[in-house]
Amino acid sequence: MAPATQNTTGFDSLPRGGPGVRHQPRAGPGVTTEHPGPGHESAWTGSSSPGRRGPAEQPGRRVNWECGPDRPTIPMPVVPQPVSDRRVVHTREREQQEAGMAALIALAQATEMTTLVRTVHAPVAVPSPAVPGRPRHRRQAAARETSILGILAVVAALVATWLITRWPAARWLVCAAWMMPVIELGLLVIGQARFRWGFRRAQPGTFRQLIIQITTAGREQDRVNEIIRQILSYGLSMPYQVWVVTEPGHPNYYPQADRVLVVPGTFSARSQKKARALEYSRRIRKVERLSRPDVKIIFNDDDVTLTKGYIERAFVADYDICEGVVTPRTHYAVWPLSHFVASHADDIRTHACLVYCSVFQGILGRPLHVHGEGMVVTGKAEDIVTWDWPVIASEDLVFGQRAASAGLKWGWFHEYAEVTSPWVLKDYLVQRRRWLWGDIHAIGHRDVMPLGAAVMVFAKYLAGVTALLCSAAGLYLRLTGRIPATAGVLNYAKLSILAWTGMFFACGWIGASSGDGGRAGDSRLLSGVLAVLASPASLLLTLAGIVVPLVQGNPRSFAVIAKTRAPR
Repeated sequence: MAPATQNTTGFDSLPRGGPGVRHQPRAGPGVTTEHPGPGHESAWTGSSSPGRRGPAEQPGRRVNWECGPDRPTIPMPVVPQPVSDRRVVHTREREQQEAGMAALIALAQATEMTTLVRTVHAPVAVPSPAVPGRPRHRRQAAARETSILGILAVVAALVATWLITRWPAARWLVCAAWMMPVIELGLLVIGQARFRWGFRRAQPGTFRQLIIQITTAGREQDRVNEIIRQILSYGLSMPYQVWVVTEPGHPNYYPQADRVLVVPGTFSARSQKKARALEYSRRIRKVERLSRPDVKIIFNDDDVTLTKGYIERAFVADYDICEGVVTPRTHYAVWPLSHFVASHADDIRTHACLVYCSVFQGILGRPLHVHGEGMVVTGKAEDIVTWDWPVIASEDLVFGQRAASAGLKWGWFHEYAEVTSPWVLKDYLVQRRRWLWGDIHAIGHRDVMPLGAAVMVFAKYLAGVTALLCSAAGLYLRLTGRIPATAGVLNYAKLSILAWTGMFFACGWIGASSGDGGRAGDSRLLSGVLAVLASPASLLLTLAGIVVPLVQGNPRSFAVIAKTRAPR
């Protein structure tokens, strides 16, 4: 048994406090790297960049991951350095993969987890639109059937809207839809009040380590390095590491990351694509004894900037799982026109966070929406829920719902994760198609999402589409005079218009308020006004993000879109 003062984790001898305190040294001038075994890394630090050394990182001090008598030796994936010989690059990439596999096998052997050994040695799971053995023509027929069902669903919604305009007894639905903005404004106020006066801040020392993990397919290396540099510039006071989890076959040079994990091609799990990569990193953490309640993990995508306030608030949040507000602040509403429109369509995401997440996550503890950008969990919570379920997409929603079903404590806070909206409308529809069919898959499979959560998510979609279509039907009835100007419901509708205008103005103001954007108050004011003026187009594009993917059918894949603007 280790003494009480010994840290029996992968973070050994972590420095306490101090701006920019880091644990793992980086390769560069003054750093030499040895390779005693496959994937193992030990470094001697001779010097470090100005302003980056914490109080425990003195010149010449050796910083490594020590193993005590009760701790297994942990192979360490190596961060590759740029070389000209492509064969050396492939060799180092293979070393990274072998290191991770060796770590998983060591865990299995140490704990006699025979199922994990089988998983490690199983062939890689290849995304397939059908179960093994199904003939090609059966797979194509299934795809056509899904598309036909989507078309039928769209037709049914249009017919229902037409019936509302023809059937006077159904016009109460129009009144209810017109009142939704007032109800949403009330939810926003309640959620904000709960955060301001009911947010649970953990006692000092409750959480001891932080991992900020960026999961990427490998195509956005420059953007990921930009995100890492921004995190390092904050001078965070807590002990933290930046991990990059990526797929093989792409450049993986992240010199300022503390850990770079290349998911081996032979690694297999029930999940696929991004969820598979997340499951691989979870098993690495389990090997390194980081699946503990005093370890916080912030999951990030390769197009998302987390503000300093977001990271600091996430670290002290006394919840098993929580998240803040997602907003399209990165290059918000700039040219080209397609990105401008997509940015304002993403105002709906900010609106959903402020209205629904603040209440369902922050008060009820049962998420309605879940976004993977900036999702915060404890190591223990991740180990309970895992990422090992049969999904290709919507892994964030599934994780959040399964966490709630497992009795884990949900929370919400008002800080910003700054996302990048799609640069072209085609990518916008590709992204929404992945999200929609990922949600549909989860709703329809009990081994993915529990029944109660599935019913709630389905009700969310049904209520949202119904409210939008009923509002459109009511507008048609008003323009044609079937709802007279003297109708009493119009007095309440005016309140709804004011509420809707105020919420969209707030979303536009928030979107234009990025610390990196450098926008003045006048620019934010203009952005808020444009968000209000663009709200009809935003709603139509949001509706198209449901209708078009339904007609197209299930992609049965994880399509990755460009996160940076294409060169002109």
